Amino acid sequence: MQITEATPSPARRFKGWDALWLILGFIVAQFVGSVLVGLVWGMGIGFQAALHGGPVPAALKPGLQVLAWSVVLGTALAAAWAVMFTWRYAKPLLTQAEATGIAWRAPSWRGSYALAVLLAVLLVALVVVVEYLLPPDPARLTGPMDQLSRAQGLPYGLFVLVAVALAPPIEEFVFRGAAFAALARSFGTLTAVAVTTLVFVALHTADKIHYWPGFLLVGCLALCAVFLRLRYRSLWPGILLHCCYNGLLVVLSR
Repeated sequence: MQITEATPSPARRFKGWDALWLILGFIVAQFVGSVLVGLVWGMGIGFQAALHGGPVPAALKPGLQVLAWSVVLGTALAAAWAVMFTWRYAKPLLTQAEATGIAWRAPSWRGSYALAVLLAVLLVALVVVVEYLLPPDPARLTGPMDQLSRAQGLPYGLFVLVAVALAPPIEEFVFRGAAFAALARSFGTLTAVAVTTLVFVALHTADKIHYWPGFLLVGCLALCAVFLRLRYRSLWPGILLHCCYNGLLVVLSR
């Protein structure tokens, strides 16, 4: 009788390379969102010019409203990619609480939500102190989210939506959830902490490149989120931490 080896389940194959593809897809999806919005804007300008029988202005640049919709669509596409990729390759890991699982589940201690809020307040206090001691130059803060944080009307509303409600859960799902689990399964928990934190910080370069303490502050946020994820075996307190942190910064920035 011939004995055949059972095919490993998708969850068993979810390893470090999957973290790479997940994060690359996350980045590409945001870029694609920006390109699509830019194309629609360009087509609209061209249509208006043709309608009025005039040339397309050569020096016309997209404004903050185009930038805001680019961020919204990019975030939505990145979320769709992360969910589809994880559902396809790591569905059995979604509710597993260990470091090698994604931990999309209630925390082991409900008081962890209060701790998450407290950590958010302390982190924002740290931001205030650091910016007081090492004040940033507003003229050099030209990243997309920095621009939108100073906008008015609809662009500012879309910025708040992304910063407080959309980006935190998807970023926690990707960096402290699925990518973390894949790396932990291949290289161990400490490596997963280091790699996901460094990548998370690096992806904020556009807004922090001209203010180096910003990288350290984002790193502190990431480490607090991963502490909550590991200590209380759930992504949810980290998501609350991230939402509160961003929300408090939005309030203080006005």
